[in-house]
Amino acid sequence: MKLKAADIIEVLEKWAPPALQEEWDNSGLCIGNPGTEVNGILVCLDCTDQVMEEAMALGLNMIVSHHPLIFKGLKHLRDDTPVERTVALAIRRNLVVYSMHTNADKIMDGVSGAMARALQLENVTILAPESCLGIGSGSCGLGVAGNLPSPMETEAFFSLLRTVFGAGRLKTSEPFRPTVSRVALCGGSGSSLIPFAMASGAEVFVSADFSYHSYFETVPHMMLADVGHYESEAGVQDQICNELMKNFPTFAVRKTRINTNPIRYY
Repeated sequence: MKLKAADIIEVLEKWAPPALQEEWDNSGLCIGNPGTEVNGILVCLDCTDQVMEEAMALGLNMIVSHHPLIFKGLKHLRDDTPVERTVALAIRRNLVVYSMHTNADKIMDGVSGAMARALQLENVTILAPESCLGIGSGSCGLGVAGNLPSPMETEAFFSLLRTVFGAGRLKTSEPFRPTVSRVALCGGSGSSLIPFAMASGAEVFVSADFSYHSYFETVPHMMLADVGHYESEAGVQDQICNELMKNFPTFAVRKTRINTNPIRYY
């Protein structure tokens, strides 16, 4: 099957329309020409030089990432920073780099939806819904909320989070609620959705990058559980792979084997 980058992009943008992305975001085609013939795709969370080396070793010339490679403006390409080196490598090797960031955050099949499926939540709804008029069918917005199949003791639920999301360490509120039955989720930095999570009736809000004071401000109504930014978003890689393989079942689609999480726990 001969596919061009434009064919891949068309499928991805039908799934997660670029019009959904936040104004400050930089999703979409980052490097390369839509007319480039693609011989395979590597899916990742972060596009790094190691991921590019992996793609080339596998004979793949298109990378689809969640986080945009170029987020802030580049004033030069001197190989001084990891981003500059990665951009320069992509250009030298004629690679195509495409990202889907906040638009993939806002669809039910995206980042937060992947978290809900991993926890087997039921009756899942968008946490902070937005208008999807003219963009596509279904509901959209940031975060999700849903119910566990059956209530769990809080500490058992926290242990489940560590297992499901591969979190070596977990930052949580004091478990002042004895059980958990309703859960709010947001992949990545979810502090801005705390009011929506509280309004949803969730006993715990699972996300990342909560501030110190947020743990005070949610007592005694809702507990917070920070599973890590990378850990909360990593599941979207499988979602992207599944969407591509559904549309191109005989095409080479691979998920990176490289853990691009820049954070280490000691």
